[in-house]
This record gives sequence, C-alpha cells and structure tokens, in this order.
Amino acid sequence: MHTKLTDSADYYDMIYNRLKPILTFFSLATIGIFLISFGMQAQTIVNSPLSYVGMGELYTPESASNTMMGGIGVSNSNGIYSNVLNPALLARNHYTVFEVGLHGESKTLQNYRQKQQVYGGNYQSLSLTLPISNRWTAAISIRPHSAVEYATRSYRRLNVLGLDSLIYGYDGKGGITKLSISNGVRIGKEFYIGLESSVLFGTVNRNVSTQNLSDGQYYKIQLETLNRYSDFTFKGGVAYRKDLKNDVFLNVGATFDLSTSMSATQLRRFAIMDLSGNNVINSDTLEKTTTIKQNLPVTQAYGLSIEKIAKWMVGIDYSQTDWTAVDNNLGRIGKLPKSSKISIGGEFTPDFGAISNYFKRMTYRVGYSYTNTPYDYSGNGKFAVDQNLSFGVAAPLRNLSYVNISYQVGRRGLLSDNGLEEQYHRITLGLTLSDLWFVKQRIN
Repeated sequence: MHTKLTDSADYYDMIYNRLKPILTFFSLATIGIFLISFGMQAQTIVNSPLSYVGMGELYTPESASNTMMGGIGVSNSNGIYSNVLNPALLARNHYTVFEVGLHGESKTLQNYRQKQQVYGGNYQSLSLTLPISNRWTAAISIRPHSAVEYATRSYRRLNVLGLDSLIYGYDGKGGITKLSISNGVRIGKEFYIGLESSVLFGTVNRNVSTQNLSDGQYYKIQLETLNRYSDFTFKGGVAYRKDLKNDVFLNVGATFDLSTSMSATQLRRFAIMDLSGNNVINSDTLEKTTTIKQNLPVTQAYGLSIEKIAKWMVGIDYSQTDWTAVDNNLGRIGKLPKSSKISIGGEFTPDFGAISNYFKRMTYRVGYSYTNTPYDYSGNGKFAVDQNLSFGVAAPLRNLSYVNISYQVGRRGLLSDNGLEEQYHRITLGLTLSDLWFVKQRIN
C-alpha cells in the first residue's frame, strides 16, 4: 500500500534516488573525458627498444583485478568487476560497473655498452558496463592498444683503420588507442557467448637515417614513414560454467581474434637534415598518402578455473599469438615466430560478509606469467622471455565498490642471450564502482 510522504526529508531522498543514476553518469562521464584526453596525450609510457615490431609493443587488455593474478581472466569473472579479456563473461555482470585503472612503471634497460633507468605512467583502461537484461550485458571501454618508442644506433667502419664510419639510426614514436563496444549474452543456464567490436586509431612515425662521417659533411639522410591507423577489429569469446557442489564451480573459456589485418594510410618522405634533426636542408615526398594493409598479430586464448562463490578462485590461462605475417620493420629476412603465454593465479576472501573485521572482507590476489615473446633484438634466433610475479589486494568501499592495488615485478630478455635485458616494477591502481542503476524507487 502506498502512503503520502510525511516530511520533506523523505521527499528529498526520493528525488535524490531518482536522480542518482543521472548524476553518477555525468560525473563519471566528466572523469572519463579527462582521462581519455590525458591518455591520448600520454600513449607511450616508457622507452621500449622492442617496440619496433608491427604497430608497436602491445598492451595487455586487462584490468587491475586481472593484473594481480598474472593476467588470467579468460574463464573467471565474479560479476563484480568488468571482464575485458573475455566479452562472453560480461553476461555475468548484473550491476552497472564503472572501472578506471592507472599504472606507473620503473624500468631498467641494459645492453653490453650501457645501463639506463626510465620511469613512466599512463591510464590502463576506462570502461562502463551496463546490464541490458538478465541475459545480456554490454560495455564500452577505451584503453591503450600499442605503443612505439625506440631509438637504436649501429656503426660501420669504412676502412681498415676505423677512422671513418657510417652511423645507421632507427627511430620510432607513436601509439594506437582502442575504443571497444562489447556484448555478452547468456544462452541456456550457464553457457555464454560474446563479441568485442573495436576501432583502432592512432599515428606511428618511423625514421631510418644514415650519417657518413668520412666526407666531412655533418648532416644525415633520413627516410621518414608516417602511418595513420583507423579501422575496425573484432574478437569473439565463449565460456561455460559447471556447478559442482557446495557453491563450487568449474569455469572454462576461450577467446579468438577475428581480424587479421586493418587499413592505414601511409606518407613517405626523403629528407636531408642537420645533426640536430630539426632543420631540413632538402626534402622530397616519395609517396603521397596511400592506403596500406597492416597485418595484425592474431591471438587465441584458453582458460580454466575453479571457484567457491565469494571465497576463493584459482585458474590458469594459455594463449598463442601468430606474428608470422607481421612486419619486423628492421629489414630482416625471415618471418616472426608464434609467441605463447601461460599464466596462473588466484584470489582469496577470508569472509565476504564480515562486519566487524574490515581485513576479512578484503580480497587478496597473486599470480605468475611466463611469455615467449617474438622479440629477437640481436638477430641471433634467440627470442626474449618475459616472466613476472604479481600480487595485490582489493579493498572494499561502499556497496560492491573496490579500490584495487597491484604490484608486478618481472624481467624481459636476458643479456647473455638477447643482448638486451629489461627489469621492471609496475604499480597499478584501479577503481571499481558497482551499483544498481535505473531501478524504480518504491515507497510503501
């Protein structure tokens, strides 16, 4: 039975509850616009000599929650945070979820000649998940897709005395952003399918230069290539959940890239420059803007996990990426290999419903990943291995919202095998805001 409001406080509470979704949406949209603007200005996080391949070094498409557990997420999703790894698992989200992630990195690079330490940071992802029905959930997200940031030099002597030489330079800078709309649908009781539709856009500039010190002319000759990317890509996903007993579930999942290439426009220019690289003495456009095809690395991923609802979860993911059709951009003969990655991880919540003990309501996560990369920096046939250990905690806020803090330490490449070694430390801070939106308020 409905009754009249008896005081103004109830009236204002009713108005606030009705306006809350709208106010929250515009607040998050404002934050989102700021972060998108910041992210597009700070696409590249730190110097990476291995970003010469294809469109650059790929960012892992994961949230802070996944990062803590070694990056697993193809089969596991608790329905609180938004799963950006497997679009099929979005169908398990019945709350509106806004997520934002930021990360910082400290990296030490070392080759046989020198050692360098660099720092950087960037936004990791920005996503909004909206349940459409009890079987269908959609999400929109934006995140960095790849980054190019390298500068390498090689030297060649022109005579036996070694007094004169040529200096070859390879430089690259830029990055690609990924804007995605994903949909996950539950079919039957516990079978899920999903599709991620994305547009990739951004600019990458690569330069190859030669400087001859033997003729007394202190200038360099440079070939410049500017690629502008803008095209659609697609990724599919499936998942299945089996109820074992006593709230214990077995989860399996798989994802697969459906796009093998994308279109881009390319402009090539030949220039003679002074040694500062700023003043062009003479230039000639070799090719006006033309349309090219950029081959993409194609990934297939599989996951298996077992969980006890609101208590614990352990899982393993395996993925393989085919780089054989991707350009290495260094003029080397031969195809790039297929790379593979294996990740294991888990989470534990002591007491999800604890009231008196805050630390028992926190979720603790840990993970490990091992990746055979396609990077052969020395050209000796030995490809760099990337392995890291990660752990973190999800601290609960009001309702089903969390602050996620992740720490990751790892190493990519080995000096003795690859001629280049990277040791890195990464901290990721994520915010997950979950709530019921657009629910009609009832007054009894």
